Amino acid sequence: MTMDEISLNICTEAPVTSKNKKTPLKNSDYSDGIEETNNDKVPSNKKNKKKGKKSSLFEDHLDIPALELNDEFTQVEESLFSLREFKDCSNIHPYIISALEQLFSITKMTTVQQLSIPPLLAGQDALVRSQTGSGKTLAYAIPILHALQNIKPKIDRTSGVRALIVLPTRELALQTYEWFLKLVRAFARIVPGILIGGEKRKSEKARLRKGINILIGTPGRLIDHVKHTASLNLSQVSWLVLDEADKLLEMGYERDVGSLLESLDNVAEVKRQTVLLSATLTPGVERLAGLALDSPARIDSSNAEENDEALVVPNTLEQIYIIANAKLRLVSLSSFLLHVCQVEGSSKVLVFMATQDMVDYFTEILPRVMDPEVELFKLHGNMSHSDRTEVFKSFRAAKSGVLFSTDVAARGLDMPLVDWIVQYNAPRDPSEYVHRVGRTARAGTKGHSVIFLLPSETQFLQWLANKRIKLKEVSIEKYLGCLSEIEAANNSEKYGGGLEGAITALQHTFENTIQDDDNLHDLARKAYTSWVRFYMSYPKEARTVFDFKMLHLGHHAKSFALTDAPTAIGGRGKNKNGKKGSGKKKSKDGERKKSKPLKLDSQESRTKRLMFSEYDSGLPPIKKQKT
Repeated sequence: MTMDEISLNICTEAPVTSKNKKTPLKNSDYSDGIEETNNDKVPSNKKNKKKGKKSSLFEDHLDIPALELNDEFTQVEESLFSLREFKDCSNIHPYIISALEQLFSITKMTTVQQLSIPPLLAGQDALVRSQTGSGKTLAYAIPILHALQNIKPKIDRTSGVRALIVLPTRELALQTYEWFLKLVRAFARIVPGILIGGEKRKSEKARLRKGINILIGTPGRLIDHVKHTASLNLSQVSWLVLDEADKLLEMGYERDVGSLLESLDNVAEVKRQTVLLSATLTPGVERLAGLALDSPARIDSSNAEENDEALVVPNTLEQIYIIANAKLRLVSLSSFLLHVCQVEGSSKVLVFMATQDMVDYFTEILPRVMDPEVELFKLHGNMSHSDRTEVFKSFRAAKSGVLFSTDVAARGLDMPLVDWIVQYNAPRDPSEYVHRVGRTARAGTKGHSVIFLLPSETQFLQWLANKRIKLKEVSIEKYLGCLSEIEAANNSEKYGGGLEGAITALQHTFENTIQDDDNLHDLARKAYTSWVRFYMSYPKEARTVFDFKMLHLGHHAKSFALTDAPTAIGGRGKNKNGKKGSGKKKSKDGERKKSKPLKLDSQESRTKRLMFSEYDSGLPPIKKQKT
């Protein structure tokens, strides 16, 4: 097989459709095994009926139509830095300017700061749209601190909460809190505080009683204290900031935000100034702005025209995409990470996965086969608060490493010197794509991003193009060439030699690794079934791009190094003695019961579940009210 043929096989995979039913896919013992889903039956292959049969990685791929993108557009650009310096701003307290220079080495304003700070200092509400990594936090932090230090008589911690800042995730709230901790060194009497969960209410109530002037928190935690903590007095709040407003609404916090606004209105004794910030202005954000803002200044630092739905990414970001078929996704990811970490010498890589179970699995399987010198981190909402905080801080401080994460790391987080953003699973919409890639190329630095797509998902590129985002294709063959660096792939001669042999050797090493480890095999099955649920939960408007019926689930099982048929993955595998089970479980009286078919979450139940994992308040249920 020539290199061109291998490249064609790597980049082409098509399902059985009405146009190509005459060319059946092999390995059809890998049927879907999912209730109420794929109705397309794949013809059986008697040769591969035995469970665990390792099928070829380079067979059964059909040609797909060439992708034709409408890319005759100019990508929207945003000038990051302005020509103005903070020292030239006579209306900002000199102590704040000194703190910016000494603690952050910041002397020049970004565009969004230059546009936002004057109207905020003048007392206006504001609706701010700006790309990620553009300095939006300082755009409101500086006016807040200047306004609070200017209050007469001077305020201190006993003066109560004067500014309330609401953010969607704990990590983003913690990051914002750290910015304020440094800024307030110029005015030690002003005290910031944070409420994000992870500790007992009693401890947080004690801090509130002691006194906080700038309160930062997540919606669920804040609402809980508003309802149940008498010592939290919001009557003097003169600043309200809703950061990442689109994410607050997307994760179902619209009711909580509305409840918070109502609570503030009911107790207000001073005029309140409100700021909404977002990288994208969705209809929901516009509705919230109409509810929360009073004659706001509308600030957009991009060159997009009014009512233009274009999205903005940093102009220092290089964006590429890789098309790889399902069978080769695991090997493709492995070779890519090896290439960027060792060949290119990239220091930090952030890999976005669709589910928590996938994050757990890939951080376990990859070190078993790849270079152990590459440090791996993981971050998702099902980790404890202390573990999430430790990982967040450790990866930010690390000089190198690979962080596997769910979308909990997609919003607003400032992780210095991230070289690559890898999207192993496509996001639900283009705006989420923008937030993910915004973790690199921050504050004018260079960055790179790659998204792995199936051949059936290539229309996502047109979806991005409609938002004026342009990507460049790179063949996975560029990265597969470094497989010789992986010891597991050096056994290529056993599988015919050459690149194809190295790919097959590595894939079989992954498969053998999980077959020999019950716990790892269980993780693989959980990761696979969670991915199936995720793929079926794409919103209606995205299903023309991400069509579950277009998938060959047996091929996708191989991308998790599973040789089990999909029907067996949900309810059949190794038992405690290491023997393969029959798909039935014994009841207490010894009779066997059939395994239940895999049940699928509805969109509503899945959203609810995510709200209490990735973006929850960290609170246990209320047992009884206390005053």
